[in-house]
Amino acid sequence: MQIVVCAVYLVLAAAVPMLRGRAAYPAAKALAGLGFCAVAAASAWQLGGSPWPWPLPAGFALCAAGDVAMGLYNLHRRPAALRWGVLLFAAGHLCFLAGLWRRMRPGPAAFALAAAAAAALALLLCRKTLDMGRQGGWGVAYCFAVSLMAAQSGALALAAPQAGTALFAAGAALFWLSDLILLFLYFSRWRNSRALHAANLASYYLGMLLLALSMGQAQYALL
Repeated sequence: MQIVVCAVYLVLAAAVPMLRGRAAYPAAKALAGLGFCAVAAASAWQLGGSPWPWPLPAGFALCAAGDVAMGLYNLHRRPAALRWGVLLFAAGHLCFLAGLWRRMRPGPAAFALAAAAAAALALLLCRKTLDMGRQGGWGVAYCFAVSLMAAQSGALALAAPQAGTALFAAGAALFWLSDLILLFLYFSRWRNSRALHAANLASYYLGMLLLALSMGQAQYALL
């Protein structure tokens, strides 16, 4: 079952970039989001119905909703859609962080790395390398959240090297990479680059796949 659900998800995710700029683009993103939620559910189900560590399920759902909002922004360029996308993704990261917190609290190094990433983004905004307009404050706060998630999941994978923690850390790293690419895709002189768009979607959907598959690892499910 897990293999079938993963195959369907990959087909749905591959269809997303082909529909860029079309009216069906947000719907394609919605289907892909449902796909990685289904992969996570199937992965947990194979453990005999073992419950997910709360609130990780909410994290998947919020990221799926955030992706739809970003699809609407990409299609219509309405600032409200962008704000909703950032808020929903940030809330999803906070849910993932809460799940990680139950296993191991973030140490000073994780907070330092997240703060450094947020400061780097603030510097790029000040130098006008990136132009987020009035969204700059939201962007810096979001950068801190996604960077903290990546740093904390990496620290957990090193402290408790198991299949589930390794998958989660790899997925979080790809998620962080997709957001880095997104900054230059939407807010730099390279905005609307097809190559950046493809790289953003590939790293995001592969990252979500790894996060979802981590739910099928017994060691990780025991959070």
